[in-house]
Amino acid sequence: MTEFCSSIFGPEFNEIDTENYDGQSGLSALEINFGAPACFGFSAYFINGPVTKEELSYEDICGLIDQAKDLGLKKIVFSGKEAISCRYIKDAISYSGSLDIDAIILKDYYQVWTNSKNNIPPICTRHNFSCVVTSYGYVLPCPGLQIPVGNIHNQKLSDILKDSEILCDLKEGINRIKGPCRTCKEARNCRGCRGRAYDITGDYLASDPLCARNEKRRHEIFSLPAPAGRIIPQMPPMRVIDTIDKLGERSAQCSVLIKEEMPFTGKDGSVDRVAYLEMMAQAIAALNGFRNMDSSDSAPEGYLLGAKNLKINKTAFAGDRLSIMVFKYARYGGFGIVKGVVKRDGEILAEGEIKIWHKTDE
Repeated sequence: MTEFCSSIFGPEFNEIDTENYDGQSGLSALEINFGAPACFGFSAYFINGPVTKEELSYEDICGLIDQAKDLGLKKIVFSGKEAISCRYIKDAISYSGSLDIDAIILKDYYQVWTNSKNNIPPICTRHNFSCVVTSYGYVLPCPGLQIPVGNIHNQKLSDILKDSEILCDLKEGINRIKGPCRTCKEARNCRGCRGRAYDITGDYLASDPLCARNEKRRHEIFSLPAPAGRIIPQMPPMRVIDTIDKLGERSAQCSVLIKEEMPFTGKDGSVDRVAYLEMMAQAIAALNGFRNMDSSDSAPEGYLLGAKNLKINKTAFAGDRLSIMVFKYARYGGFGIVKGVVKRDGEILAEGEIKIWHKTDE
């Protein structure tokens, strides 16, 4: 059993080859994990549905290796319980070798350890040079950080790596991490384990709650769900979301309990249709604000410019608890297009697109 996931590529990958490393989209190592399809739930909702059942074919694997080679790939690891039994694994290793890529099968099971030696996290730099692709095409930052940032069935690998806000945040390292890890004396060398930080707090940028160095400062570590009042500028009664509950790739899930005294609630308790647009706008503001907490970058000033393709399927009423999911799928300078869905007990009440503008995007 490998003790830490960061050790599987070898010590030579602890230091990035700066001459061949291409910043955000560069890739020196790749892991392809074979196993049953994982249900990523909310995090995969806007990528291509809750679960993709289309496994990678041998041609897909070769195409993926070709794409990664163009990005600087030097080593590939085939992992997972089903890797050895895969009928084309030997051919995939041979193909990798033909491109001068070192390829291995990781026979031993490994995982992100919740407790490490003395509860001090390993110095893990793999977010700088690698990613994981599941046998169903989902691209993950690492094995411990189970947030899909894209799927190679829909996008080129280079585009996924280039466009991912999560990977960009992770590569900025300690400049983006929140809480006590940011000011730790070991901050230059250790960023905590991003996988266990996410698993415990719901925030991939949170300080590592299990690190022994944070033992007396765990009360300073912010977790999800988080109150929207600490994140967005709107004040009651114009604040129409209560909490930000989950983070995904360029996406967030928020919630609100509809109250009779809210300004968009009618005398019969029904919610005005314009409120759904404002819920989406405030949810995306919550995503931006939460990402920038404790960062030198302030939350960007933004405006809701308009909407299109808005569909109101059913009406919400006072007493309903609603879930709002938003996804930033396009950006042009300071302008962005956001897809939004408002649900009640899993039923879609409203969905559409809103156009927003952020000052800092110009």
